Amino acid sequence: MGFLNVNSTYEGNKVPKLTKWLFPFSGIFRDACYALVGSFLLQYAINSGVLSADPEVFKAQYGVITVAMIIALIWDGINDPIMGFIVEKFRFKNLGKFKPWILIGAIGNAIAVVCMFVIRPTFPDGSANGWAFVGVMIGFYFLWDLFFTINDIGYWSMLPSLTNDEHERATLTSRMTVAASIGGFVMTAGCMLLPTMFSGISSAKMYMILSIVVSILFFLSQLSVFLFCKERKEDPKETQAAEETSLMDLFKVFIKNKELRVAIISMFLYYLASGVLTGGIGLNYFYLSLGYGSGRGGLVSTIISVMYVLAMVISQAIYPAVAKKMSKQKILTMTFIIQMVGFAGFFLCCIPLFGEHPIAYNALADNIPNDQFFAMNFGWALGGTMFMYYLFPFIFFFGMGMMYLAIMVMFQDAIDYNELQYGERKESIISAWRPLDVKLSSALLRAFQYLIFLVSGLMIAVNGISNAESAHNIAAVGKPADWVDEEFINTVVDIHNSVEASQLRVAGILIVVILVGSIVAAWLLMHFGYTITEEKHQEIVDELERRHQKDFAEAPAEAEPAAQE
Repeated sequence: MGFLNVNSTYEGNKVPKLTKWLFPFSGIFRDACYALVGSFLLQYAINSGVLSADPEVFKAQYGVITVAMIIALIWDGINDPIMGFIVEKFRFKNLGKFKPWILIGAIGNAIAVVCMFVIRPTFPDGSANGWAFVGVMIGFYFLWDLFFTINDIGYWSMLPSLTNDEHERATLTSRMTVAASIGGFVMTAGCMLLPTMFSGISSAKMYMILSIVVSILFFLSQLSVFLFCKERKEDPKETQAAEETSLMDLFKVFIKNKELRVAIISMFLYYLASGVLTGGIGLNYFYLSLGYGSGRGGLVSTIISVMYVLAMVISQAIYPAVAKKMSKQKILTMTFIIQMVGFAGFFLCCIPLFGEHPIAYNALADNIPNDQFFAMNFGWALGGTMFMYYLFPFIFFFGMGMMYLAIMVMFQDAIDYNELQYGERKESIISAWRPLDVKLSSALLRAFQYLIFLVSGLMIAVNGISNAESAHNIAAVGKPADWVDEEFINTVVDIHNSVEASQLRVAGILIVVILVGSIVAAWLLMHFGYTITEEKHQEIVDELERRHQKDFAEAPAEAEPAAQE
């Protein structure tokens, strides 16, 4: 039926061309959507004037949101294995094992995301009804978590099922992570620049626009996977094993499969490190240290995000070629050293360790007109020694990108090992650990964000920015797009001037501790705890291929043979 492959399958380890390209790159918009909620929902809540203007009430509402997102960990602990169990055990007749769940999750996710950013309760005078917003946001956050999990488990479970071939797997995984980097970058850049770029458009309204656009694109991209991508034909014995799946299998495979256990924990540590500078912690730190707005701290954060995506895309694009020359263990060690060099440079040059300003510094002009306050000030952002803000993150992001890809391939190899040792792949059950890792790390980062600003004494400044945005939202009603809120500008300038170097020093040190500690722990685990070499994995693949051929030969003939592309 032309390009439509709703119920088509293929055999062997060669992935059809359309599937090989469309499946991984459809992830651009799903990861952009995840970045909006995972990295910037809390930012939206605290900086868009949707919470109370009273400092004590604001702190309480911020704390409740943070606690609720951490409580979501408990929900995830139930939700992820349940969805892995459902995807593994229950099938839609003639529609495939994974694709229906991918589409269902995308539909629910799009609706929940739009509601989180569109619904903003207010009092009759137009001021924010903070507690009502907290309730609405938490409710839709839990719904979003459920539907994104449905999509995420279906999507990432389909990846290891497509092929056992080492080269094909590395190529697919490389494309998926490149797509994820692009999607995450586009949304990160948008959230760092757009909310404060237009003086006549409030931060809350810009987040609403972003949520609607990315939700539509997310849905359309996942619909294309459902309609045009093929799944690999499943071994009859695997189908039988799937029917006997239980909820406890998530923990059984974690306990009995050491290789898988090591990869899962290392993946969690990677996610923890990678979200520090590209999420709310990094954005707020640069807002407070360099100035609030798209032309100041927001611009520096965006350029750092450019370094992130460039480093990730380059490192992950060249990974298949590097993997042909080096073992995955050597790649892990090489990238570990690269990251430590980057962390050391960032620590010494981008944190005010030795005075009022860090070594990476360029003074802002004092005579910038108010109507140009939020304009892109590239001359300042790229002048002086500011290049250090971008050089060192590029170095450690490059190492992170290649390290992550090696861990992901090793994670998939551990699924092959599971099939060889225990006679069952359980892709959906095992793949439930990846989104659980993402959400565990995301929730922990939110807790770290709260603690970093509380311990460093920067919480007052964060509250001040939120209050200023709240007042700006009310004042902007009915104003033209080129209207300049001078009171808002003066307030955020005063907040920036009130921040002390000692506060930034404490926050910066805590940030680097999280980065270094996470990556060191991940490398130690993979280096000393993971034992599947390239040679051992090839033996596993060869043995599994022999088993599959035998199982297909012994299985009853199907009414509709697998379609070929």
